[in-house]
Amino acid sequence: MVAMIEMAEPSGKPDYPFLRVTTMGDFTLSRVVAPSAGRPRYRALSSEELGNRKAALAILKFLLCSPRRRATKAEITRMLWPARDSDNANHTFDTAASTLRRQILHLPGTDSLLNTRRLNGETHLILAAQAWIWIDADALIKLAQTALRQEQQGNDPLHYLEAAHALDKGEFLEEDTNSLWTQSRRQTIEGAKRRVLYHLVEIYCKDQQVGKAEELLYTFLQTYPEDEDALCRLMQLLAHQGRRQEALNVYRYSAELMQETGKEPGIYTQELARQLQQGMRLRENNATYHTLQPQYIHTIILVA
Repeated sequence: MVAMIEMAEPSGKPDYPFLRVTTMGDFTLSRVVAPSAGRPRYRALSSEELGNRKAALAILKFLLCSPRRRATKAEITRMLWPARDSDNANHTFDTAASTLRRQILHLPGTDSLLNTRRLNGETHLILAAQAWIWIDADALIKLAQTALRQEQQGNDPLHYLEAAHALDKGEFLEEDTNSLWTQSRRQTIEGAKRRVLYHLVEIYCKDQQVGKAEELLYTFLQTYPEDEDALCRLMQLLAHQGRRQEALNVYRYSAELMQETGKEPGIYTQELARQLQQGMRLRENNATYHTLQPQYIHTIILVA
């Protein structure tokens, strides 16, 4: 069994993070390669460099999902390797934790970015703070909170909302969507992402920048085509511009995707589509009386 070494957190606050972790979209680790004055440069670690370190990365992800970036050895082994016996799970943990500390989170000239403490008879693993290990999801939540605080103080939150939305590159830990230990953190992040999205849509519409609001919703639905909140908002936005057919096309596309997985749109979404369909026919019929000769009117109304 590998001995656990108790280490303290790095002291002070660095000028920039030594490691950047992308959790939304492709999971990547980027290490600083130019620790000099000015803006630092980062290089993403390749799959070859990470090699056979799946267990070490699993511990890292678990800590990213844990409150205050910390968890006990017992929690980690129980959730990550539930099918293994105690000795086997403990050996896997010790080896993986050592790999994570010495090969992934160790940077020359610094203390380890993964700290170990003994508290109340239990071994705790603790990741360094955001100033040392920058995590995109944590940055997004912080920006969303700052935007809300700025608005409450009577300031414009737009800059913070746009910065938060720019960090959203996809689903949180998309390779671990079925893992129970990701669910609590995933819900928090997805909730923040949606609050940012809908707040931006509201601001853009209020500022008569409807095109920007549309683009946000269309882009979001490309990633989450079954999200009915975004679907309904886009349908309503298009309908208010008289683009009912486009709104119905968006609805049908999402509905077809849902049907492929045995689902169907909710009652509210179906009712909105029904109202749009009826409204579109009425609009087309009314327009017919102004554009066609009398002998063609009866035929068009029957087929509309």
